[in-house]
Amino acid sequence: MSAPYPYEQTLLRAADALLNQATAKLPAQARYEGRLQVLEAAASRLGTFSMREYFGLFGVEALFTWEELESVSAALVAEFQRLPMLPALALSALAREPLAAAAQKKSGSYYTDFRLASLVAELAQRVRVDGRPVIDPACGAGILLCALTFAVCGHDRKKTSAWLADFVHAADASPNALRGAALSLASLTDDLGSIARMRSRWFCGDALLRPDADWVACAPQGYGAVVANPPWEKVKASRHEFAKANGASRHYGSDHDAGDLLGFAAAQRESLSYARQLAGRYPTMAGGEVNLYAAFTELLLRLARSGGGVAALVPGGLIRSQSTEALRRLLVDGCDDLSVGVLDNRARFFGIDTRFKFLVVAGRTSGGPVGEGNIPKQIHLEMYQGTDAGCLKTSGARLPVSTLSELRPDLSIPEVRNQKEWRLFVRANRHGTGWRDGDAAWQVDFAREVDMTKHRLHFATVSADGALPVVEGRMVHHYRFGAKGFVSGSGRAAVWDSQPFGKSAVRPQFWVDRTHLSEAMRQRAQRVRAGFCDIAGQTNERSMMSAIIPAGVVCGNKVPTVEFTGPNAAADMWLWVGLTNSLPFDWLLRRVLTTTVNYFLLRSVPLPSISSASLPGRRIIEATQELVQLDMRGACRANQWRAAQLRAQIDVLALAGYGGTLEDLETMLADFPLLDRGQPALAGEPRSTITADFLLLAAARRFKGLTVVLDDRVRRAMDAGAMPYVPAIAAGEDDGELNLYAAR
Repeated sequence: MSAPYPYEQTLLRAADALLNQATAKLPAQARYEGRLQVLEAAASRLGTFSMREYFGLFGVEALFTWEELESVSAALVAEFQRLPMLPALALSALAREPLAAAAQKKSGSYYTDFRLASLVAELAQRVRVDGRPVIDPACGAGILLCALTFAVCGHDRKKTSAWLADFVHAADASPNALRGAALSLASLTDDLGSIARMRSRWFCGDALLRPDADWVACAPQGYGAVVANPPWEKVKASRHEFAKANGASRHYGSDHDAGDLLGFAAAQRESLSYARQLAGRYPTMAGGEVNLYAAFTELLLRLARSGGGVAALVPGGLIRSQSTEALRRLLVDGCDDLSVGVLDNRARFFGIDTRFKFLVVAGRTSGGPVGEGNIPKQIHLEMYQGTDAGCLKTSGARLPVSTLSELRPDLSIPEVRNQKEWRLFVRANRHGTGWRDGDAAWQVDFAREVDMTKHRLHFATVSADGALPVVEGRMVHHYRFGAKGFVSGSGRAAVWDSQPFGKSAVRPQFWVDRTHLSEAMRQRAQRVRAGFCDIAGQTNERSMMSAIIPAGVVCGNKVPTVEFTGPNAAADMWLWVGLTNSLPFDWLLRRVLTTTVNYFLLRSVPLPSISSASLPGRRIIEATQELVQLDMRGACRANQWRAAQLRAQIDVLALAGYGGTLEDLETMLADFPLLDRGQPALAGEPRSTITADFLLLAAARRFKGLTVVLDDRVRRAMDAGAMPYVPAIAAGEDDGELNLYAAR
């Protein structure tokens, strides 16, 4: 999926064109300076102070005549009046230092959209302690400080001047960024003395390495509010990024030229030295990769000591990654009134995938694990949706920390959208069986058999004696091995086609000779085992997909395999595939999933309390075995219909194993809006709901619910040619598979 064009840049396109036109005649190396001067002139017009005095006060040597600056700044301000954002925020957005893609990647800088700035400011104002200064220690062009200033002072010019003079602090490693922040804030006041006093306190340098004593000297009582959108990059040298930053034209995964690596060793040493410095200063970094946003988050809490407020934009990994457990504990123990807001990029905040999720975290520092008045701590989990004008809170839930730590000992936070989903999550976890509960059914051995990158040199594109087919993630689907077959091409340009249910077959892109495998992997490849596709997403049609992997193939690293070592190993394998493919398990997994189903994540999601020796377990095993057999019997409507019946039976048994109800199933199904995209809808309805109706009907029969309406809907959908449990990869293909399912 290509990255979207950021919405903010769309709004500012005309203003940006004015700036480009005004600076076009300047030498290339002077154009950014010229851009800042025009923006400073616009700030003076908005703030109603003297542009000449401002230039003189801060030593700016004009590149234009005063008349030129007056003319273009007037046009710019007129353009600002048409925008749905505060002019100061528009100034900040336009003042950002231009970064090449490689430099942006290295710094981890993804600039703050004006709507996100307003949200952070709103939350910061909610937790701010009055009478203390505020700071953004990675301020960039100052959009968060501008938004916070407006949130505190509104249109009151007198209050704004005093606020800027006495309370606004900033830090950034770039002097150009600080200059952009200054001009943006200056547009809010006519008092140049206030701007001068404000700038005299600002720090230009690496805030993460600034001595603690210097911070204390600036704010002896701590900061009343700390806001930030810190860099999100890891401190790690990459050969690919190093080569691109030094002018090489290459794509990820291609071979390096010797010239690409010139100086890379030095860059690697520099990164390692910096990482060690940060790890020494920030304890949550110890023992793992150093992530800049994590180091900054720890710094924010230090700056807001003694009850100050914190509000920051951070990646979604904070609430679910294994590597951020220490940081989560620091936030939960160190903050009262902690809120975690979840957003995605569908509103085009950033020029990255619209499915990308991130967080806005806010709280007031406390210094202890229990809130004021010994009230048990809660995390306020909030869901936000971006609009053209801002960020709208759509739902939320309160998560008691004591319950969260019981269910998720690492304090990873499930994405539950409301109190009903939280109660369902709690109940399912408590009814389920954990992987470490001592149940013999879940004695498992995970393995990644071959690495698609490291072993690539040993791969062949044609079969030969002694070679094993290499199974890739797209070949695995629910209960199916061989769901897709390779056609042509390579890498991201490779073409695969969907193989209809009933006609699964091994059509791999690669083979690997057994001699290139370790002895352990050669032995493993000769055994039947379970496997799953580890590439997934919360917003996919479905997330968890597992299958029985036959002997005689080897799996790539995107298809981890699972062997069972308990006394009922063979039965356990079939049961596990049935349970992990069930919709209830998928729903639980989606609460904690990002883009990869790794071992750590998978083991944290309990399975339904069903053993292979129980009656429900035996029924699931039999149904799973029949599903696998049906996938080899030909593509026809009768086999597809039988498969749907078996899958619904497994889903209902899994639901019961979690202690679920018919109402719970309705809640779960709401999380899978992409089901049945290729199926015909009932007359007058926008999309098909055949899978949901069919599954609810099966559950209603078990739980003695009303079935008349559901039965009618299923019958009418079937008459229209709809079929439950047909995935989009089959129903939506252009090669006639939709007709195959509907007509046979």
